[in-house]
Amino acid sequence: MPHGELRSSWQLALAALAIAAGIPFLLLELFGSTLYVVLDVPSYLTFHNTVEIFSVMVSLSIFGVGWFSYSQSRDRHTLFLAVAFLGIGLMDFMHTLAYAGMPPLITPNTPNKSTQFWIAVRLFSAAAFLASAFVDERCRCRWLGRLPLLAGVLCISAVSFCAIVFRPDLVPDTFVPGVGLTPFKKGSELVTIALFALAALAYLKRLTASRDRIYLYYLSAFILCVVSELTFTVYKSVFDSFNLLGHLYKLFAFLLIYRGIFAAAIKRPYRQLNQALGELRHTNDLLVAIMDSIPHCIFWKDRRSVYLGCNREFARTAGLADPAEIVGKCDYDLPWSREESEGYRADDREVMERNQAKMHIIENLTQADGGVIWIDTSKMPLTDEDGAVRGVLGIYEDITERKLSEERLSETLQFNQEIITSAREGIIVYDRELRYLVWNPYMEEISGIPASEVLGQRPAEVFPWLADTGLVRRLEGLMAGGAPAMVEFCGRHVSGRTLWLSDASAPLRSSSGDIIGVIGTVRDITERRGIEEQLRQAQKLESVGRLAGGVAHDFNNKLTVIMGCAELAARQTREAALLEHLRLIVKAAEQSRDITRQLLAFSRQQVVTPRTVQVNSMLVELKKSLGRLIGEDVSIELAPGEQLWSISIDPVQLDQIIMNLAVNARDAMPQGGTITIETANEQFDGPPPLHPEAPPGGYVRITCRDTGVGMDAETRAHVFEPFYTTKEQGKGTGLGLATVYGIVRQNGGFIDLETAPGAGSAFSIWLPRCVGGDENHEPPRSATRQQGAGTVLLVEDEDMVRELTSTILESLGYRCLATADPREALELAANPDVAFDLVLTDVVMPGMRGPEMMQRMRRQRSGIKCIYMSGFTDAILDEGSGSWEGGAFLKKPFQTEELARVLASVLGAQHR
Repeated sequence: MPHGELRSSWQLALAALAIAAGIPFLLLELFGSTLYVVLDVPSYLTFHNTVEIFSVMVSLSIFGVGWFSYSQSRDRHTLFLAVAFLGIGLMDFMHTLAYAGMPPLITPNTPNKSTQFWIAVRLFSAAAFLASAFVDERCRCRWLGRLPLLAGVLCISAVSFCAIVFRPDLVPDTFVPGVGLTPFKKGSELVTIALFALAALAYLKRLTASRDRIYLYYLSAFILCVVSELTFTVYKSVFDSFNLLGHLYKLFAFLLIYRGIFAAAIKRPYRQLNQALGELRHTNDLLVAIMDSIPHCIFWKDRRSVYLGCNREFARTAGLADPAEIVGKCDYDLPWSREESEGYRADDREVMERNQAKMHIIENLTQADGGVIWIDTSKMPLTDEDGAVRGVLGIYEDITERKLSEERLSETLQFNQEIITSAREGIIVYDRELRYLVWNPYMEEISGIPASEVLGQRPAEVFPWLADTGLVRRLEGLMAGGAPAMVEFCGRHVSGRTLWLSDASAPLRSSSGDIIGVIGTVRDITERRGIEEQLRQAQKLESVGRLAGGVAHDFNNKLTVIMGCAELAARQTREAALLEHLRLIVKAAEQSRDITRQLLAFSRQQVVTPRTVQVNSMLVELKKSLGRLIGEDVSIELAPGEQLWSISIDPVQLDQIIMNLAVNARDAMPQGGTITIETANEQFDGPPPLHPEAPPGGYVRITCRDTGVGMDAETRAHVFEPFYTTKEQGKGTGLGLATVYGIVRQNGGFIDLETAPGAGSAFSIWLPRCVGGDENHEPPRSATRQQGAGTVLLVEDEDMVRELTSTILESLGYRCLATADPREALELAANPDVAFDLVLTDVVMPGMRGPEMMQRMRRQRSGIKCIYMSGFTDAILDEGSGSWEGGAFLKKPFQTEELARVLASVLGAQHR
């Protein structure tokens, strides 16, 4: 009940109890002269024995109700109180028999003996009531069982009886003739009152916490016990009205406890039982309704395979109007054939003997109309609470349509088997359970596993690595009606070789539209993925090459200043030591210029002079110098191809390729070995494999093979990147193979690497076949430097380069107009009063490129000559939007002689 209602109820009950208990007590105090009486001994003895005997009967009734209802209620709290009242009843009976005027209780009766039994029973009852407040109804303590409680109470009662009757000297006196009640008796009464009060408080707390009205009875009883004990403490005579009233309060308290025990042990379990029966009936009706609404057939039998019940669908299949008609029948009494009945009963025996379910039994069933259907039956044992088999429960469904669909599917698969077998594409078919039904020959070729080892199994059972690809989850999604999709994933051949596969799977549907499996097509895309990876690597190296070209450009600007300043300083001093230092500076700058050339070669921005080259002849000449370069512990073998085509390349670049590959091979063979250089012609009618960006046509292949330590996959992925090296600090720059890559790409070729740890490395280079003549475009160089004359407009955004170039120009005899801004140069050109003979300009500048500036300048001064200079190659000019017609190119870093020669060449042509 709601907490507020319960609170109001127990407050009203306690108030009424307090009034009922307090009014008689109050009346005796107020009208003692009228209401206070003292009975004579016979009258009091009659009253006392009647009340005590009735109390004993109530106590024993409480014990009987609580004790014999425990097997149903399992209420430990009620049992505790009931057994306690057995002891209270026994000791109250001893107190009654030991009263003065009663027949002797073994030993002579005395007021002290009777009062000792009284104190014993009151202390025991008060302690038991207080302890009961802490015993839960569902407590599982073993010592709160029937026998331990009964033994304890009987023991306490026996000890009290023996001590008071046979050893009164061990028990304190409670009454002394001529003196009256002893302090022990009065103190015991106060202790009893305190225990009853504590019990009342504990039950008040329990009442408010549990909201159970039964505790209201106990609470009321304990309050009456407190009032009763108060009357026993204030009486003036043993036979007066206060004593009589105390006994009546005690009797009413016992009756209230009996009411609570009866409610807890009898009424509440009965109410719960009635409620449980109602719920059970409702559950039974609900289960019957559920079973009748299930389209599957459900039945259950006893150990003799006699039907105990079934649902409505089973009764209809068996030709029965009501499921109740099945009770008592066996399989032979129903429409199915004798062979079918014997098979059903054999399954029943197997399930019951093994005490184990038998699932998905595919069998025939003859219906009431004579038709035969396919059914999928599952049977399981019926057991009681002890685990003993009492019968069998079965359920089956009609799978005739599914069986026919599977047969039709099998016919379709058989019809299409030839098409699937001859397809040059992997074809896979899965059934409803995602087991392999079809595994065509091309799938055997891709995977290396024959169909006999695959069919009938699930994907993850054959290929455990498929779990990491998500393919199994995708197949399950397709069976659930998911949308088809194509995915690519990495697989493994049975030999361990890595494959890239594409899978396009879709639900396989029957003619009615039901999903009966999954069909998938698989392609080996390993080659395509390899080409894509090569393309990504080429794009990556292209980006790195652009970065390398930019670095080289900036570095060349700095080298221009270093070399120019060193040359100018050398011309202004005669001190030998200083000249030697300046010479070393120039030499170091020239060596640094070689590094930038390697970077520009990688980025395909190196200034080259290609010509027709016969590779075999160059290799024969180069072998001599290679032997001195790589040492005596490494042998070099040539395998020249016959009738090798010519190629167009700068011979210096070809030397760089062979030298770098040979040095790289030598470093991979610290214990010595063999380097094999072979050449051959190769014709590609389409794009070369793994290099779709290269045009088809004839190529000369140069392969450099070593017997060294080889490379792992990580090293192979970075081998062509500049500054990447696996050598120790100071053993290499990491530019050798990057330079090779840049030269090959600059000349329209491509490069591949085959390597494995411990198996050596083979670098293969393909360079386009040359069908023309000599392509040497190297401009002629003058042998001596000439003193110049005229005015040069210098446009250079780098301050140090601009200042140095101005100084060099003036030292060469030219007048220099220097500016850092192309727009300022255009303003000077627009001024007719400003005269100059030539423009010397950087190519790449902020705001405007050199070619664009010259294009605008020629609108004002047509025919003006110019010299472009850049840390890049002259190819940088082709990337601009302007034209460099009428201009020459000067590569940074340049020396004074180079600048003088180019100036003389351009101005000389102008003057001519």
